[in-house]
Amino acid sequence: MRKFFLLALVWGVFALMCPAQDVKIIFAGDLMGHDRQIQAALQSDSTYDYTPCFRYIKDYVSSADLAILNLEVTLAGPPYNGYPTFSSPVALAQAAKDAGFDIMTTANNHCLDRDKQGLESTIQALDSLGIPHLGTYINQIEHDNNHPMTVCLDCIKLALLNYTCGTNGRLVEEPNIVNYIDTVAMQRDLDKAKAEGHDFIITLIHWGIEYDTRSSAEQEYLAKWLLEHGSDAVMGSHPHVVQNFTVDAIPDNDRYPEIVVYSMGNLVSNQRKINTDGGIMIELDLRKTGDKTVVTDCHYLPYWVYRGTIDGLYQYYILPSNDAMANRRKYQINREDYKALKLFSKSTRARLDSCALNNGINILERR
Repeated sequence: MRKFFLLALVWGVFALMCPAQDVKIIFAGDLMGHDRQIQAALQSDSTYDYTPCFRYIKDYVSSADLAILNLEVTLAGPPYNGYPTFSSPVALAQAAKDAGFDIMTTANNHCLDRDKQGLESTIQALDSLGIPHLGTYINQIEHDNNHPMTVCLDCIKLALLNYTCGTNGRLVEEPNIVNYIDTVAMQRDLDKAKAEGHDFIITLIHWGIEYDTRSSAEQEYLAKWLLEHGSDAVMGSHPHVVQNFTVDAIPDNDRYPEIVVYSMGNLVSNQRKINTDGGIMIELDLRKTGDKTVVTDCHYLPYWVYRGTIDGLYQYYILPSNDAMANRRKYQINREDYKALKLFSKSTRARLDSCALNNGINILERR
């Protein structure tokens, strides 16, 4: 059951109050909006409804004290379209919020798909929905006041940072700001987070090689740099497939252990090629004792996107893959789709089970 919380947005501080010093954070990958997803959400009255997409993960997401996803579309208004210049109805973000997602990152390679108007419309839409966001900003003042984002979960003070490897060749127009991967700017932000006394620093980063199931040398170098310069956890997106993770235990580091998840894959999309038709959510449990905050547990929940009909309604359903494997009839999955589900589940488990174990903590599969 989700803990009760008080939400406040004052001077760029997003505060969630909960009664314990143990908190659970859930991270998800890319929330996308391809053409066929838009068509599936269109209602007879010309409105859009994405609520069914999140039906089977809502309870899990809502159980967290904080849930974060990567919004990889603009909310730039009609005409709505998918790849290569995404613009989705605001209803997509509303449905994700209703499912329990609290914060959305916006620094990704599609944030400028509708140029200046798209970036600003997305920010304004999220603000109108009351969804805190980070990564892109109307101007420098908004950036400086809101990045890093501070989130207070009871006594645990988190810092969230968000960056992207690029914007598909589109250039950000003044006075707008996009947080690009730049070690000078990142060093400044990490120093600011440390100076402000954050207990735990999380970098949400858009990077890597699309469709590559292994982290690249560049990702690994940058992850090491982030950990060495103050980040406690690194959560990756962009490749549209699940990549490997690492858990680093540094004996003289009082922030032990440090988590790097290179890519969580797609949260929902129309991509159907092998490994792109699902992803994982990461569940991170933190505990603060005195002035020390550590990771006490970490799990991943694999899910598969079912493009099909359940109880007469065609939609893109995010299904916990283990439950879907065990309850094919419940989800009314046909034979061919069940083969794709099995392939995704087997491939993802094999990839993540092969990741090294480290000093007493590992990312285990949530069943």
